[in-house]
Amino acid sequence: MKFFKRPRVSNWCLYIAIIAVFLSSAWIYGERLLYLGLLVFAAMPVASFVLTFILLRLLKVTQLAPRTVVKSTPAYISLRLHNPTPLFLSHIQCAFHTDDFAVAVEEEEAFALKGLATGEQRISFQIKYRGTYPIGLKALYATDFMGLFRLRRGMNRKTDVVALPRIVDMTHFPLSMNLLTQAHSRFDIKDEDYATLSDIRPYLPTDSIKRVHWKLTAKRNEWLVKNFQSNALNKVTILLDATRMPLRYTEQIVMEDRIIETAMGLGRFCLRKGMPVDFMVGAGSAVSCQNAASFEIIYQIGAQLVFLEKPPYTPHSMLTQCLNDATGYLNTIIMTSRLDSALYERIANGMNNGHFIAVLYFPSAFKDEDSERIFTLLSEGGAPCFKITENTLTEESEEAA
Repeated sequence: MKFFKRPRVSNWCLYIAIIAVFLSSAWIYGERLLYLGLLVFAAMPVASFVLTFILLRLLKVTQLAPRTVVKSTPAYISLRLHNPTPLFLSHIQCAFHTDDFAVAVEEEEAFALKGLATGEQRISFQIKYRGTYPIGLKALYATDFMGLFRLRRGMNRKTDVVALPRIVDMTHFPLSMNLLTQAHSRFDIKDEDYATLSDIRPYLPTDSIKRVHWKLTAKRNEWLVKNFQSNALNKVTILLDATRMPLRYTEQIVMEDRIIETAMGLGRFCLRKGMPVDFMVGAGSAVSCQNAASFEIIYQIGAQLVFLEKPPYTPHSMLTQCLNDATGYLNTIIMTSRLDSALYERIANGMNNGHFIAVLYFPSAFKDEDSERIFTLLSEGGAPCFKITENTLTEESEEAA
Protein backbone atom coordinates (compact mmCIF):
# COMPACT_ATOMS: atom_id res chain seq x y z
CA MET A 1 0.00 0.00 0.00
CA LYS A 2 1.14 3.50 -0.78
CA PHE A 3 1.16 6.00 2.08
CA PHE A 4 -0.07 9.51 1.43
CA LYS A 5 1.12 12.70 3.03
CA ARG A 6 -1.14 14.36 5.52
CA PRO A 7 -2.69 17.73 4.56
CA ARG A 8 -0.20 20.48 5.02
CA VAL A 9 0.24 21.75 8.54
CA SER A 10 0.45 25.24 7.08
CA ASN A 11 -3.27 25.07 6.16
CA TRP A 12 -4.16 24.43 9.78
CA CYS A 13 -1.81 27.14 11.00
CA LEU A 14 -3.39 29.66 8.63
CA TYR A 15 -6.90 28.63 9.62
CA ILE A 16 -6.12 28.89 13.35
CA ALA A 17 -4.52 32.27 12.81
CA ILE A 18 -7.64 33.61 11.03
CA ILE A 19 -9.89 32.26 13.79
CA ALA A 20 -7.67 33.96 16.36
CA VAL A 21 -7.96 37.29 14.47
CA PHE A 22 -11.74 37.04 14.31
CA LEU A 23 -11.94 36.08 17.97
CA SER A 24 -9.69 38.88 19.21
CA SER A 25 -11.44 41.47 17.00
CA ALA A 26 -14.88 40.40 18.20
CA TRP A 27 -13.74 40.49 21.83
CA ILE A 28 -12.16 43.94 21.48
CA TYR A 29 -14.83 45.65 19.37
CA GLY A 30 -17.89 43.62 20.30
CA GLU A 31 -19.38 43.88 16.79
CA ARG A 32 -22.10 41.38 15.86
CA LEU A 33 -20.72 41.05 12.32
CA LEU A 34 -17.40 39.91 13.72
CA TYR A 35 -19.11 37.27 15.84
CA LEU A 36 -21.16 36.17 12.82
CA GLY A 37 -18.00 35.94 10.69
CA LEU A 38 -16.32 33.95 13.45
CA LEU A 39 -19.26 31.54 13.53
CA VAL A 40 -19.34 31.14 9.75
CA PHE A 41 -15.60 30.61 9.48
CA ALA A 42 -15.65 28.11 12.34
CA ALA A 43 -18.33 26.09 10.53
CA MET A 44 -16.50 26.04 7.18
CA PRO A 45 -14.25 23.01 7.97
CA VAL A 46 -17.31 20.97 8.93
CA ALA A 47 -19.11 21.94 5.73
CA SER A 48 -15.99 21.23 3.67
CA PHE A 49 -15.56 17.82 5.31
CA VAL A 50 -19.21 16.78 4.80
CA LEU A 51 -19.35 18.00 1.20
CA THR A 52 -16.11 16.22 0.24
CA PHE A 53 -17.30 13.06 2.00
CA ILE A 54 -20.50 13.05 -0.08
CA LEU A 55 -18.69 13.78 -3.34
CA LEU A 56 -16.19 10.97 -2.72
CA ARG A 57 -19.07 8.51 -2.11
CA LEU A 58 -20.86 9.61 -5.27
CA LEU A 59 -17.78 9.10 -7.43
CA LYS A 60 -18.28 6.20 -9.87
CA VAL A 61 -15.21 4.00 -10.33
CA THR A 62 -14.54 1.27 -12.90
CA GLN A 63 -11.43 -0.91 -12.75
CA LEU A 64 -9.85 -3.01 -15.50
CA ALA A 65 -6.87 -5.26 -14.66
CA PRO A 66 -5.25 -8.07 -16.67
CA ARG A 67 -5.83 -11.66 -15.60
CA THR A 68 -2.35 -12.82 -16.59
CA VAL A 69 0.98 -11.06 -16.97
CA VAL A 70 4.53 -12.20 -17.65
CA LYS A 71 6.85 -12.01 -14.68
CA SER A 72 8.94 -8.79 -14.50
CA THR A 73 7.09 -7.32 -17.49
CA PRO A 74 5.26 -3.98 -17.05
CA ALA A 75 1.48 -4.26 -16.93
CA TYR A 76 -1.25 -1.74 -16.25
CA ILE A 77 -4.38 -1.25 -14.17
CA SER A 78 -6.86 1.10 -15.83
CA LEU A 79 -9.16 3.20 -13.65
CA ARG A 80 -12.12 5.17 -14.97
CA LEU A 81 -13.58 7.74 -12.55
CA HIS A 82 -16.76 9.72 -13.23
CA ASN A 83 -17.85 12.74 -11.19
CA PRO A 84 -21.69 13.00 -11.50
CA THR A 85 -21.86 16.34 -9.64
CA PRO A 86 -21.01 19.84 -10.93
CA LEU A 87 -18.55 20.37 -8.06
CA PHE A 88 -14.78 20.18 -8.50
CA LEU A 89 -12.98 17.38 -6.65
CA SER A 90 -9.25 17.88 -6.14
CA HIS A 91 -6.25 15.94 -4.84
CA ILE A 92 -7.58 12.44 -5.50
CA GLN A 93 -5.15 9.61 -4.78
CA CYS A 94 -5.37 5.81 -5.12
CA ALA A 95 -4.17 2.98 -2.90
CA PHE A 96 -3.86 -0.58 -4.21
CA HIS A 97 -3.85 -4.12 -2.88
CA THR A 98 -0.31 -5.37 -3.43
CA ASP A 99 2.24 -7.81 -2.13
CA ASP A 100 4.99 -5.53 -0.84
CA PHE A 101 7.67 -8.12 -1.61
CA ALA A 102 6.53 -9.53 -4.96
CA VAL A 103 4.61 -6.65 -6.57
CA ALA A 104 5.86 -3.16 -7.41
CA VAL A 105 3.22 -0.53 -8.16
CA GLU A 106 4.04 2.81 -9.76
CA GLU A 107 3.84 5.82 -7.46
CA GLU A 108 0.77 7.74 -8.60
CA GLU A 109 0.55 11.53 -8.24
CA ALA A 110 -2.62 13.21 -7.00
CA PHE A 111 -5.03 14.33 -9.69
CA ALA A 112 -8.17 16.48 -9.93
CA LEU A 113 -11.59 15.74 -11.42
CA LYS A 114 -13.83 18.47 -12.75
CA GLY A 115 -17.58 18.53 -12.31
CA LEU A 116 -19.60 16.25 -14.62
CA ALA A 117 -16.35 14.91 -16.04
CA THR A 118 -14.74 11.50 -16.48
CA GLY A 119 -11.05 10.86 -15.87
CA GLU A 120 -8.89 7.87 -16.71
CA GLN A 121 -5.77 6.76 -14.87
CA ARG A 122 -3.31 4.10 -16.06
CA ILE A 123 -1.15 2.75 -13.25
CA SER A 124 1.87 0.59 -14.05
CA PHE A 125 2.84 -2.44 -11.97
CA GLN A 126 5.30 -5.33 -12.15
CA ILE A 127 5.16 -8.76 -10.53
CA LYS A 128 8.63 -9.98 -9.64
CA TYR A 129 7.90 -13.67 -9.07
CA ARG A 130 5.73 -16.38 -10.56
CA GLY A 131 2.41 -17.02 -8.84
CA THR A 132 -1.05 -15.60 -8.25
CA TYR A 133 -1.43 -12.26 -6.48
CA PRO A 134 -4.50 -10.16 -5.58
CA ILE A 135 -4.10 -6.73 -7.16
CA GLY A 136 -6.62 -3.92 -7.41
CA LEU A 137 -7.96 -0.68 -6.02
CA LYS A 138 -8.02 -0.74 -2.23
CA ALA A 139 -9.13 2.79 -1.44
CA LEU A 140 -9.58 6.32 -2.79
CA TYR A 141 -8.29 9.34 -0.89
CA ALA A 142 -9.32 12.95 -1.39
CA THR A 143 -8.47 16.26 0.30
CA ASP A 144 -11.35 18.53 1.26
CA PHE A 145 -11.84 21.99 -0.27
CA MET A 146 -10.00 23.76 2.55
CA GLY A 147 -7.07 21.35 2.53
CA LEU A 148 -7.53 20.42 6.19
CA PHE A 149 -8.69 16.79 6.03
CA ARG A 150 -7.83 13.68 4.07
CA LEU A 151 -10.88 11.48 3.51
CA ARG A 152 -10.86 7.80 2.61
CA ARG A 153 -13.32 5.65 0.69
CA GLY A 154 -12.68 1.91 0.83
CA MET A 155 -13.06 0.09 -2.49
CA ASN A 156 -11.69 -3.43 -1.92
CA ARG A 157 -11.66 -4.38 -5.60
CA LYS A 158 -9.30 -7.31 -5.97
CA THR A 159 -8.35 -9.11 -9.14
CA ASP A 160 -6.31 -12.31 -8.95
CA VAL A 161 -3.48 -11.78 -11.42
CA VAL A 162 -1.44 -14.80 -12.51
CA ALA A 163 2.24 -14.03 -13.13
CA LEU A 164 3.61 -16.41 -15.75
CA PRO A 165 7.21 -17.61 -15.26
CA ARG A 166 10.04 -16.76 -17.59
CA ILE A 167 11.71 -19.59 -19.47
CA VAL A 168 15.42 -20.02 -18.78
CA ASP A 169 17.53 -20.91 -21.80
CA MET A 170 19.22 -24.23 -20.92
CA THR A 171 21.24 -24.60 -24.13
CA HIS A 172 24.61 -24.10 -22.43
CA PHE A 173 23.71 -25.83 -19.18
CA PRO A 174 25.90 -28.97 -18.68
CA LEU A 175 22.88 -31.22 -18.23
CA SER A 176 21.70 -30.39 -21.75
CA MET A 177 24.60 -32.23 -23.37
CA ASN A 178 24.07 -35.19 -21.05
CA LEU A 179 20.45 -35.44 -22.16
CA LEU A 180 21.33 -35.24 -25.83
CA THR A 181 24.07 -37.86 -25.48
CA GLN A 182 21.87 -40.29 -23.56
CA ALA A 183 18.87 -39.82 -25.82
CA HIS A 184 20.68 -40.03 -29.16
CA SER A 185 22.85 -42.95 -28.09
CA ARG A 186 19.68 -45.01 -27.65
CA PHE A 187 18.23 -44.35 -31.07
CA ASP A 188 19.87 -47.54 -32.33
CA ILE A 189 17.59 -49.72 -30.22
CA LYS A 190 14.42 -47.97 -31.42
CA ASP A 191 12.39 -48.54 -34.56
CA GLU A 192 13.23 -45.82 -37.09
CA ASP A 193 11.93 -44.63 -40.42
CA TYR A 194 15.11 -44.69 -42.54
CA ALA A 195 13.36 -42.86 -45.36
CA THR A 196 12.97 -39.71 -43.26
CA LEU A 197 16.07 -37.78 -42.19
CA SER A 198 15.33 -35.67 -39.10
CA ASP A 199 18.70 -34.19 -38.10
CA ILE A 200 22.48 -34.12 -38.55
CA ARG A 201 24.65 -34.21 -35.44
CA PRO A 202 28.29 -34.80 -34.36
CA TYR A 203 29.51 -38.38 -34.18
CA LEU A 204 29.40 -40.17 -30.82
CA PRO A 205 31.43 -43.25 -29.86
CA THR A 206 28.21 -45.28 -29.50
CA ASP A 207 27.07 -44.55 -33.08
CA SER A 208 27.07 -47.16 -35.81
CA ILE A 209 29.38 -46.52 -38.76
CA LYS A 210 26.35 -47.00 -41.01
CA ARG A 211 24.96 -43.68 -39.75
CA VAL A 212 27.87 -41.55 -40.94
CA HIS A 213 26.91 -38.87 -43.44
CA TRP A 214 29.93 -39.31 -45.71
CA LYS A 215 29.38 -36.40 -48.08
CA LEU A 216 28.81 -33.85 -45.31
CA THR A 217 31.68 -35.31 -43.27
CA ALA A 218 34.07 -34.78 -46.17
CA LYS A 219 32.75 -31.29 -46.86
CA ARG A 220 32.99 -30.02 -43.28
CA ASN A 221 36.03 -32.08 -42.34
CA GLU A 222 34.35 -33.43 -39.18
CA TRP A 223 32.52 -36.64 -38.40
CA LEU A 224 28.75 -36.20 -38.75
CA VAL A 225 26.00 -38.78 -38.49
CA LYS A 226 22.38 -38.98 -39.56
CA ASN A 227 19.38 -39.00 -37.25
CA PHE A 228 16.32 -40.63 -38.77
CA GLN A 229 12.75 -40.04 -37.73
CA SER A 230 12.11 -42.40 -34.86
CA ASN A 231 8.84 -44.24 -34.46
CA ALA A 232 9.50 -44.43 -30.74
CA LEU A 233 11.71 -41.55 -29.66
CA ASN A 234 13.49 -41.87 -26.33
CA LYS A 235 11.56 -39.54 -24.06
CA VAL A 236 12.68 -37.47 -21.07
CA THR A 237 10.78 -37.66 -17.80
CA ILE A 238 10.83 -34.57 -15.57
CA LEU A 239 9.80 -35.17 -11.93
CA LEU A 240 9.09 -31.92 -10.08
CA ASP A 241 8.87 -32.02 -6.29
CA ALA A 242 6.04 -29.73 -5.12
CA THR A 243 6.96 -29.82 -1.42
CA ARG A 244 6.78 -26.52 0.42
CA MET A 245 9.88 -26.04 2.55
CA PRO A 246 9.70 -24.58 6.11
CA LEU A 247 11.02 -21.18 5.04
CA ARG A 248 10.00 -17.59 5.42
CA TYR A 249 7.61 -16.30 2.77
CA THR A 250 10.27 -14.20 1.03
CA GLU A 251 12.63 -17.19 0.79
CA GLN A 252 9.98 -19.71 -0.22
CA ILE A 253 8.61 -17.63 -3.08
CA VAL A 254 12.09 -17.14 -4.55
CA MET A 255 12.88 -20.86 -4.36
CA GLU A 256 9.57 -21.87 -5.98
CA ASP A 257 10.20 -19.34 -8.72
CA ARG A 258 13.66 -20.80 -9.40
CA ILE A 259 12.37 -24.39 -9.53
CA ILE A 260 9.55 -23.56 -11.96
CA GLU A 261 11.79 -21.50 -14.26
CA THR A 262 14.33 -24.31 -14.50
CA ALA A 263 11.62 -26.91 -15.17
CA MET A 264 10.14 -24.76 -17.94
CA GLY A 265 13.58 -24.26 -19.49
CA LEU A 266 14.34 -27.99 -19.49
CA GLY A 267 10.94 -28.90 -20.87
CA ARG A 268 11.26 -26.50 -23.77
CA PHE A 269 14.87 -27.52 -24.48
CA CYS A 270 13.99 -31.22 -24.73
CA LEU A 271 10.93 -30.67 -26.91
CA ARG A 272 12.85 -28.40 -29.28
CA LYS A 273 15.51 -31.10 -29.63
CA GLY A 274 12.87 -33.63 -30.65
CA MET A 275 12.73 -35.49 -27.34
CA PRO A 276 9.19 -36.11 -26.00
CA VAL A 277 8.66 -35.07 -22.39
CA ASP A 278 6.67 -36.68 -19.59
CA PHE A 279 6.11 -33.94 -17.01
CA MET A 280 5.08 -35.14 -13.55
CA VAL A 281 4.39 -32.89 -10.56
CA GLY A 282 4.17 -33.95 -6.93
CA ALA A 283 0.89 -32.06 -6.59
CA GLY A 284 -0.74 -34.64 -8.87
CA SER A 285 -0.46 -33.31 -12.44
CA ALA A 286 1.08 -35.47 -15.16
CA VAL A 287 1.16 -34.78 -18.91
CA SER A 288 2.95 -36.20 -21.95
CA CYS A 289 4.12 -33.84 -24.69
CA GLN A 290 5.42 -35.07 -28.04
CA ASN A 291 6.60 -31.90 -29.76
CA ALA A 292 7.45 -28.25 -29.21
CA ALA A 293 3.92 -27.15 -30.08
CA SER A 294 2.60 -28.89 -26.96
CA PHE A 295 4.97 -27.07 -24.59
CA GLU A 296 2.11 -24.71 -23.66
CA ILE A 297 0.56 -27.52 -21.61
CA ILE A 298 3.67 -27.81 -19.42
CA TYR A 299 3.91 -24.03 -19.21
CA GLN A 300 0.37 -23.65 -17.88
CA ILE A 301 0.94 -26.31 -15.22
CA GLY A 302 4.11 -24.57 -14.07
CA ALA A 303 2.43 -21.16 -13.99
CA GLN A 304 -0.43 -22.32 -11.75
CA LEU A 305 1.38 -24.87 -9.58
CA VAL A 306 0.84 -24.48 -5.84
CA PHE A 307 3.50 -25.98 -3.56
CA LEU A 308 2.12 -27.98 -0.61
CA GLU A 309 3.53 -28.95 2.77
CA LYS A 310 2.55 -32.58 2.13
CA PRO A 311 1.97 -33.16 -1.58
CA PRO A 312 0.31 -36.46 -2.58
CA TYR A 313 3.43 -37.63 -4.46
CA THR A 314 7.09 -37.43 -3.46
CA PRO A 315 10.10 -37.69 -5.82
CA HIS A 316 10.66 -41.21 -4.45
CA SER A 317 7.11 -42.37 -5.24
CA MET A 318 7.12 -40.75 -8.70
CA LEU A 319 10.49 -42.28 -9.60
CA THR A 320 9.33 -45.69 -8.35
CA GLN A 321 6.25 -45.49 -10.55
CA CYS A 322 8.32 -44.52 -13.60
CA LEU A 323 10.79 -47.36 -13.07
CA ASN A 324 8.01 -49.90 -12.57
CA ASP A 325 6.19 -48.77 -15.72
CA ALA A 326 9.32 -48.54 -17.88
CA THR A 327 9.65 -50.92 -20.82
CA GLY A 328 13.14 -49.68 -21.71
CA TYR A 329 15.78 -47.30 -20.45
CA LEU A 330 14.68 -44.00 -18.89
CA ASN A 331 16.05 -40.47 -19.12
CA THR A 332 14.81 -38.93 -15.87
CA ILE A 333 15.40 -35.55 -14.25
CA ILE A 334 14.45 -35.05 -10.60
CA MET A 335 13.98 -31.47 -9.42
CA THR A 336 13.76 -31.13 -5.66
CA SER A 337 14.84 -29.04 -2.68
CA ARG A 338 15.00 -32.04 -0.34
CA LEU A 339 16.89 -35.32 -0.67
CA ASP A 340 16.45 -38.37 1.57
CA SER A 341 17.93 -41.85 1.91
CA ALA A 342 14.94 -43.56 0.26
CA LEU A 343 15.32 -41.42 -2.86
CA TYR A 344 19.08 -42.05 -2.86
CA GLU A 345 18.60 -45.82 -2.86
CA ARG A 346 16.01 -45.62 -5.63
CA ILE A 347 18.29 -43.47 -7.80
CA ALA A 348 21.27 -45.76 -7.19
CA ASN A 349 19.26 -48.88 -8.12
CA GLY A 350 17.90 -47.19 -11.23
CA MET A 351 21.35 -46.17 -12.42
CA ASN A 352 22.72 -49.66 -11.75
CA ASN A 353 20.00 -50.99 -14.08
CA GLY A 354 21.14 -48.70 -16.90
CA HIS A 355 18.75 -45.76 -16.48
CA PHE A 356 19.93 -42.16 -16.81
CA ILE A 357 18.80 -40.24 -13.68
CA ALA A 358 19.89 -36.66 -13.07
CA VAL A 359 19.23 -34.60 -9.96
CA LEU A 360 18.73 -30.84 -9.88
CA TYR A 361 19.03 -29.85 -6.23
CA PHE A 362 17.76 -26.45 -5.07
CA PRO A 363 19.42 -25.63 -1.73
CA SER A 364 17.64 -23.23 0.59
CA ALA A 365 18.57 -20.92 3.43
CA PHE A 366 17.22 -23.64 5.71
CA LYS A 367 20.31 -25.84 6.15
CA ASP A 368 19.34 -29.46 5.53
CA GLU A 369 22.41 -31.50 6.41
CA ASP A 370 20.83 -34.78 5.24
CA SER A 371 20.11 -33.34 1.78
CA GLU A 372 23.64 -31.99 1.49
CA ARG A 373 25.14 -35.33 2.53
CA ILE A 374 23.02 -37.29 0.05
CA PHE A 375 23.82 -34.82 -2.72
CA THR A 376 27.52 -35.46 -2.07
CA LEU A 377 27.00 -39.23 -2.12
CA LEU A 378 25.13 -39.05 -5.42
CA SER A 379 27.83 -36.89 -6.97
CA GLU A 380 30.58 -39.19 -5.81
CA GLY A 381 28.60 -42.17 -7.11
CA GLY A 382 28.62 -40.77 -10.65
CA ALA A 383 25.05 -39.44 -10.84
CA PRO A 384 24.66 -36.19 -12.81
CA CYS A 385 23.91 -33.79 -9.94
CA PHE A 386 23.65 -30.00 -10.06
CA LYS A 387 23.02 -27.36 -7.41
CA ILE A 388 20.75 -24.67 -8.82
CA THR A 389 21.12 -21.28 -7.15
CA GLU A 390 20.16 -17.77 -8.14
CA ASN A 391 23.65 -17.18 -9.56
CA THR A 392 23.39 -20.34 -11.66
CA LEU A 393 20.31 -19.09 -13.48
CA THR A 394 21.69 -15.57 -13.81
CA GLU A 395 24.88 -16.80 -15.44
CA GLU A 396 22.87 -19.09 -17.73
CA SER A 397 20.67 -16.22 -18.89
CA GLU A 398 23.61 -13.97 -19.56
CA GLU A 399 25.34 -16.62 -21.65
CA ALA A 400 22.18 -17.24 -23.65
CA ALA A 401 21.75 -13.52 -24.27
